[in-house]
Amino acid sequence: MRIAAAALVLTLALPATAEEPKAPGSPSDAKSPGSPGDAAERLGLRFTPNAELVISSDEAEGIKTEKGQESVIFSKHVRAHQGDMSLECDWLEAVYPQSAGGRPDRITARGAVVITQGENQARCTEASVDNVACTAECKSSGTRATLRRGADDVEANAIYFDLCKGTVRAVGDVLIRVRERPSEKPAAPQPEAAKPAAPPAPGGG
Repeated sequence: MRIAAAALVLTLALPATAEEPKAPGSPSDAKSPGSPGDAAERLGLRFTPNAELVISSDEAEGIKTEKGQESVIFSKHVRAHQGDMSLECDWLEAVYPQSAGGRPDRITARGAVVITQGENQARCTEASVDNVACTAECKSSGTRATLRRGADDVEANAIYFDLCKGTVRAVGDVLIRVRERPSEKPAAPQPEAAKPAAPPAPGGG
């Protein structure tokens, strides 16, 4: 089955329970401000709970996987949106569980993948989203996966996201750039006003 100018609406249901916050000062939270680990955790992407996933493309084809699962392959100008998160790519496959359900278990995107949420943007050549585990992976063949949040950048061979916690883990030749923001720049010193010339002394010739 091939569909031109396809537009499908899929629902990604997320776990209702979230991890309980750890008490301040616990060992797992003992990071010095500005450390690479702290910078990486601030750069994550996060699912909008229970938001519907809308995928559009020029073409779509429904097939069966080798394991007998239902699969829909989108190609040409693929766009996907869930809540405030968007994804663009050249090719995308959504795989559904064998039992009838309203959401895909797994999504794979390839070719100039761009994932955007607010000021966060990840770029790579291949990305996969595991809806059951609430995780995502972004990696690139022959180049680097990148993640930008405002003025901050992360480069690595692969970048992994926990989409429920909103955290990120970069693996392989990791490079993190934390740039100074305009509001953090010290105020430039103001030039001193020129002092008026002293008047001549009385009786001076």
